[in-house]
Amino acid sequence: MAIEKNAMNVVSKFKLGSEQVPVECNIATEEQISKLLSYCVYPMVISEEVLVGEVNVTGKLAVKLTYMTQENQIVCRDSICDFSSKFLASTIDPSQKINVCAKLIDASAVVLSENNVKISSIVELVYTGIKHDELSYLSSADESFCTKLSEVKVTTLAASESQEFEEEIKVPIKDKFERVISTDADVIVKDITAGSNFVSVSGEIITKTMFLSDSETGKIVTLSTSESFKRELEVTGVSQTSMVEVEAIPRKDLLKVETLQEENSTSLNYVVTIKAKVLAYDETNINCAEDIYSLTNNIEIVTESFKKLSLGGLDYFESKIEGSLTLNETQPRVDKIIATSSPYIISTNSYIKDGEIFLEGVAYTNVIYLNDEEMTTNSIQIEVPFTISEKTSGLENSEIFASEVLDDVDVIVKKGRELYFDAKVKANVCYYNNENDAVITDVAVGEELPERDCAIEIYFGKEGDTLWDIAKSLNISLDSLREQNSMVPEVLEGNTNLTIYYQKNKRAE
Repeated sequence: MAIEKNAMNVVSKFKLGSEQVPVECNIATEEQISKLLSYCVYPMVISEEVLVGEVNVTGKLAVKLTYMTQENQIVCRDSICDFSSKFLASTIDPSQKINVCAKLIDASAVVLSENNVKISSIVELVYTGIKHDELSYLSSADESFCTKLSEVKVTTLAASESQEFEEEIKVPIKDKFERVISTDADVIVKDITAGSNFVSVSGEIITKTMFLSDSETGKIVTLSTSESFKRELEVTGVSQTSMVEVEAIPRKDLLKVETLQEENSTSLNYVVTIKAKVLAYDETNINCAEDIYSLTNNIEIVTESFKKLSLGGLDYFESKIEGSLTLNETQPRVDKIIATSSPYIISTNSYIKDGEIFLEGVAYTNVIYLNDEEMTTNSIQIEVPFTISEKTSGLENSEIFASEVLDDVDVIVKKGRELYFDAKVKANVCYYNNENDAVITDVAVGEELPERDCAIEIYFGKEGDTLWDIAKSLNISLDSLREQNSMVPEVLEGNTNLTIYYQKNKRAE
């Protein structure tokens, strides 16, 4: 009596957990600060080191400060602060692939002196793991067994890579131009295509520029552009049928912007470094034993349950959001909006309900404005809670990974105290869940079956019984049962009597 086993590595995806990491930065400025107008904080994970029972994370905090100097000039200062963290969990193993995503939870700024600003932020690090399990399964057996085979779909990890690449964006300046005040860039992925050993990623790069147009009038211009990009990444192990996830992170610490002065025009050349985290999966069908029984012995079937990853693909959508803010009587009225500065999103929740994906968050932007009565430059931050939704094929129990950016931010003022905000949220959403399944891994052979004491047997089958179940209960071969009851369907359509003939001193045919 012999059985044959095979083995395969299958993957499942799981949330390890999250932690909130306080990150503080003391930023020194060359100019003396008379008033802090706005600030923006963006966290980035740079590396993850997976050890036994722990994950060591290094990251950077990109901080953008916009302030008024003692000389009444608006200046922007970009700074980078390093941070690190150690996440402990007994289930962490170096064989696992751990991805860490950084999200901003809260940030505040305090001017400590004329040349120093303290940024206090809370960064949430979300840990997601990919686990490899070796799945051993029974694939065939000799003629002393009857085996029912079936196909089981499992997911394997085809590739896991992190790559960085640069994209150049040329932003033409149509207004009069004197100097750049601030620059920024965001990235959103819109589509992913897999090919033979490559992954094609396409999306948009959103640039945000604030520049001084005329120093005599103090005119400042804010300019936002959206440019498409498409990049083919070489990723060994990927095929056309692979399912691919790509997380694109703008390396704001590496952003380079050059002013190009030509005879009759000015433009800015953005060089945006994008870090792409690529995970590729393959779905494979394995032939394994769904059920088995012995013709000669009692047996005990050994099964093993496992989790298998099921991916829901990528959804991209855009949605307009709106909000308003009314200044109180103690705040200077708005006589002229100079600029909108440092727009960003803090995501708070995501879920699927009734065939729709819902994303919740808060959009922030700072409005820099003039007050004629006091002859002052002031700023106010607008907070706009939002909920956006889109139809989806994702399941309600899916785990969700969402990425959102703001574009086309606009603020207008009415009656000096009423500010109206509108913008476009661009979002991509990935879904996954783990399905439970089980396979037969082994058979324990017991005592021999007793010899039969009859030559013929009538079996009273019930509606819904299958020939397989009947043959198994009688310990005879399915082929023999079919031959002797050729007019009986595989699934009994009503109560049916089946006749079984046994050869003398034989237990099964």
